[in-house]
Amino acid sequence: MMNDYPEFMRMVELVSSLNPLQRKRINHFISRQDQEYWEYAEDICRTLGRSFLKTNAGRVTAASAYNRMTLDFLAEQIRFKKTGVYLLNDAKVARANVYDQPEVMRYYMVGLFLSYLLWPNHFKMLQFFKTYIQGSPTVERYLEIAPGHGLFAAETLRRFPGLRATLLDISKTSIQVTSEILATFQIDSSRFDFIHGDFLTVPMEGGDFDFISMGEVLEHVNDALGFLERACRLLKDDGRIFMTTCTNSPALDHIYHFHNTNEIRDLIHQAGLRILREKALPAEAVPEERCEAELITINYCAILAKRA
Repeated sequence: MMNDYPEFMRMVELVSSLNPLQRKRINHFISRQDQEYWEYAEDICRTLGRSFLKTNAGRVTAASAYNRMTLDFLAEQIRFKKTGVYLLNDAKVARANVYDQPEVMRYYMVGLFLSYLLWPNHFKMLQFFKTYIQGSPTVERYLEIAPGHGLFAAETLRRFPGLRATLLDISKTSIQVTSEILATFQIDSSRFDFIHGDFLTVPMEGGDFDFISMGEVLEHVNDALGFLERACRLLKDDGRIFMTTCTNSPALDHIYHFHNTNEIRDLIHQAGLRILREKALPAEAVPEERCEAELITINYCAILAKRA
């Protein structure tokens, strides 16, 4: 099967050759996937062949970005297992150290994009998202908070041809990467607008959006409740929110430390929202109830609606 998907396998081999520690982990995952996965991964790599993966130098840069990101996560996980606390506790420091640093932010976003093909939990969250939007009614007004690598924005704009999107990010580099990704997917730039700024302070009118996406955001902010409350205010009464976050997941820019998924659910309810569907994905093969004590990451994703 692998020989039938040359562009994807070329990236897998390049990542593995640059970082042999990744080879066993990646092969363990991809060897268990079905044809739909392989076709999607090949399609993404062929699409990126118009830009990021167009040349061998570009492919090496992307593979290096992915490997650098994974090593950063590994170093933080080792430190976190010893201390039990995140590296940072103030989003202003994360902005100065990461979001306002173009070189750091670019490798981080390119690496994260590839992680949705190579990390089991990230791919499952992408599947969760795609399954929802494929079965949802027409979306006309879409807000994505921190589009980052641009993959979710691209999938949404492809799914709803009449969609008008607002894409808000605190990082200029993230906006640039998202813009490049959307161009790579050949999405007309007249269909979306970028806003550069802090979601909590940027002026926006309420009740405008029927779909809001905030993937991997809450763990990056000081005021997670305020984020969800503002998203709720901006949502139409019958609108939906897609969100993901994580527990016990140290990183260079993670601030808000959820210790278990019940803390996430409590925050959702405090913000005036209810959970329509959810998925909790432990990063290791242990029961969810043991993850907090053992400081094991759980990736959490959900579709939310306003409480009646």
